[in-house]
Amino acid sequence: MNYSSLQSLFYQLKNNRAFELFVIFIIIISALEIGAKTYDLPVQAIAFTKMLDLFITLFFLVEIVIRFVAEPNKRHFFKSGWNVFDTLVVVISLIPIDDSEMALLARLVRVFRVLRMISVIPELRILINSLIKALPQLGYVMLLMFIIFYIYAAVGSFLFQT
Repeated sequence: MNYSSLQSLFYQLKNNRAFELFVIFIIIISALEIGAKTYDLPVQAIAFTKMLDLFITLFFLVEIVIRFVAEPNKRHFFKSGWNVFDTLVVVISLIPIDDSEMALLARLVRVFRVLRMISVIPELRILINSLIKALPQLGYVMLLMFIIFYIYAAVGSFLFQT
């Protein structure tokens, strides 16, 4: 099998709705696993969560490789902020967390794996991009609310002064 046929196969897999749903399922499992680790677990459950975490990390690594190989122009892959975010989260989650100095960072990044849901679901990407574009106008909303609250405060202090 040559590279172009592998690239074509990965492109079809990347755009397959069942594959996307499976990635979303793994992200949800990752979130549940992270939540489960916040409790005191029995030894067997701790061993299971460590194996599950390893599987999830390897799955995300394979998924990023599939998406990268499927991209016809490799430079365009890293022009997308979502791809850069996903790649950073996956690469940093490869850091071993066994009581090293980087353990806290690695655990924190594993929590951010849940945010990969945004990059996988196009509707969430559109929503986040729209919210980011609306941030400057939010300042005007806050200014308007300040003016309204100021007027009500002034009227209230006048009406209820003793």
